[in-house]
Amino acid sequence: MVDRTNVRYDAIVVGSGHNGLIAAAYLAKAGKKVLVLERRGIIGGATVTEEPWPGYRISTCSYVCQLLLPEVIRDLDLVRHGYDVRPLDPQYFIPFPDGRYMISYLDNGRTKEQIAKFSRRDAAAYDAYWAMWDRIIARMRPLLDLGAPAQADIDRAFDGPYGEEDWRTLTKKSVAEVLDEHFESEELKAVLCVGGVIGTNAGPRTSGTAYVKYHHIMGQIGGHQGAWGYVRGGMGAVSQAIASSAR
Repeated sequence: MVDRTNVRYDAIVVGSGHNGLIAAAYLAKAGKKVLVLERRGIIGGATVTEEPWPGYRISTCSYVCQLLLPEVIRDLDLVRHGYDVRPLDPQYFIPFPDGRYMISYLDNGRTKEQIAKFSRRDAAAYDAYWAMWDRIIARMRPLLDLGAPAQADIDRAFDGPYGEEDWRTLTKKSVAEVLDEHFESEELKAVLCVGGVIGTNAGPRTSGTAYVKYHHIMGQIGGHQGAWGYVRGGMGAVSQAIASSAR
């Protein structure tokens, strides 16, 4: 064990979750001397790959990747350090009790063919639904780079056509309300509402779950907006790549 009692650091990061590691990597990149402290024998927090049974390595907490910002991947040169994520395609397979099913693909055209099995009207409305989310994602994207957005920053981001409605969608509506505004098929709405309730103690008709839906489609993998991907080597490979960059 290295004796660090007489070493001075510019910053000490407590906990080696992926966010802590990213902070440490940026500080190190800026020339700061950084110490990361971790209670466990492995780094990564919830972003880890472990071997609970001999010969079987699995992601034991977080299991898919999407929300890691492209700027972070670029700034820390994570691909060179082993970051390798592949988008799921298809993204989802959803069976229904009556024997029918729906498959969600990376290709919107193929997905709309699946939707048309339940409602041709909904298949035609699918692009407009995504255009709404793309617009909201574009409004929110600059705010993510701000430490603490001021009201003026938010007002500027949501200025212009549909601005007031987009803000209400993001902050007030339930995911069910958003889906009811766009679609008629209960099967399609059941599929799309999932992203609005993941990780929450809420149902699809709870106010504010439209924001949860936004949160789960704001990222992208391989240029595919809202797509999720599997990491080669498990989620722990993300933490290892960040740590390698920091070193």
